[in-house]
Amino acid sequence: MTTDDELEKIKQRKAKELMQIAEQRKQRMEELKEAEESPASIEEKDKLALLQYFLAPDAYDYWINLYENLSKKPTAETIFKNVLYMIKIGFLEGKQISRLGVKKLEREIEGIPSSITIKRKGEKEKKTAY
Repeated sequence: MTTDDELEKIKQRKAKELMQIAEQRKQRMEELKEAEESPASIEEKDKLALLQYFLAPDAYDYWINLYENLSKKPTAETIFKNVLYMIKIGFLEGKQISRLGVKKLEREIEGIPSSITIKRKGEKEKKTAY
């Protein structure tokens, strides 16, 4: 074999390798494009299972009622995202959120301030707490 033949084989092998790398990159780019186009949300059953684990039973029931109410569904989605964030930062390790916690999140999301009602001998006074 001459050096020209060896050089040609090396060139062909190298070109073949470069073509394979280019094809792999093309496939990865297509996969990334498909991933961006598909919804990045968690499936419904996974969402429910996750919340059932991290919410107390009565809090889970309350969240389900919010989620099924069409006017409150965006609030329920935001509560879910907040719970995911708390899981991610490790705030909920070994803990469950109570119904009161879910209600508090709901009020904060909707912008409803907490209020205190004071009753004194027949009169009723309502104060907003900050």
